[in-house]
Amino acid sequence: MILAPGKFAAGAATRQINRWQFQLLEPLVFNDPEHGQLTVPETFVSDLASVRVLREICRWAALAAVLLGLFLTSVSWLATAMWVVAVGALALYGLVVGYGMRAAILHDYLYSTALLPRAECDAVFSRAMHTGDGTAHWRTWLFWVGVRLGGAKHYGIA
Repeated sequence: MILAPGKFAAGAATRQINRWQFQLLEPLVFNDPEHGQLTVPETFVSDLASVRVLREICRWAALAAVLLGLFLTSVSWLATAMWVVAVGALALYGLVVGYGMRAAILHDYLYSTALLPRAECDAVFSRAMHTGDGTAHWRTWLFWVGVRLGGAKHYGIA
């Protein structure tokens, strides 16, 4: 089968194996315009897009804001800052949750195997998300910024 550049061959068939991880039930194939056909093998395990960190930031910043407001009224500016962080993280979470599942699985695979340099893995992720999953440019950019800022510690870890 000839696959158009920038497209996935099919959807991602997965099964949830625990609260955060999903296992592929069949290979996931993406035809990257720069690197050619990239195949994630069946049985690969991914946490999909790692955006739950935003939800956790929201949760803990809100808790900190409440506790600071109740017990340390002398630093009310800090409570206000925590509310701003909580609301900002929640808004960002709302903008990105549920997008780019196939691109996220591919990205997790590329990171875990280190088949490409990290910057190239992130570029493939961006292309897969935009052209493969049909995600808007601005939303794809938010994901790209996220992996550039937070991905280094996960690169090359199988």
